[in-house]
Amino acid sequence: MLIARQKKKENIAEYVIYMFQIEDMMRACKMDVETVKKNIVSQYSQPEDVMNEINYWYENIIALMKNEKIEQKGHLLEVTNVIADLNDLHLRLLRSPLHPDYKIAYQEAAPVIGQSIAKTQMEGASEIAVCFEMLYMILLLKLQHKEISKDTIYGMEKISKLLAILSEKYKKYDNDEIDF
Repeated sequence: MLIARQKKKENIAEYVIYMFQIEDMMRACKMDVETVKKNIVSQYSQPEDVMNEINYWYENIIALMKNEKIEQKGHLLEVTNVIADLNDLHLRLLRSPLHPDYKIAYQEAAPVIGQSIAKTQMEGASEIAVCFEMLYMILLLKLQHKEISKDTIYGMEKISKLLAILSEKYKKYDNDEIDF
């Protein structure tokens, strides 16, 4: 909860990836509040009021996941909406003559995005959703200490650069500090 709040404020792309992790952790805990308290919440060292807030946040995540029927797979509506907002901004930036840095980053990432769509069979998903899924899959591979090919690392770098610029522009957009 503390990390999610900070990431959402400072770097929206990191927030999305973090929330993907939270969803998977809730699934690993079999959507059981007591398991989450024992294995996750107990690791925090915070005052009692903050611990209560953290407990409530995880309980709410589990309740939302159950309510939205994403216990096995999928993403929270809030996270999906953030990705949709980022994709809308992505499209606006591509149409604008005022953001050549973004267009260049996109042109470099576009072939990788296209390959990712073909490999993951995410046809119909937005390009930004595909970028997040790709980065998350690579993160999972790293956590499992699996070998990652040079081509995949190259693609990850292009996608990461694009999402970093998009995150910066989103922060400006959120503060009404950007023109199109």
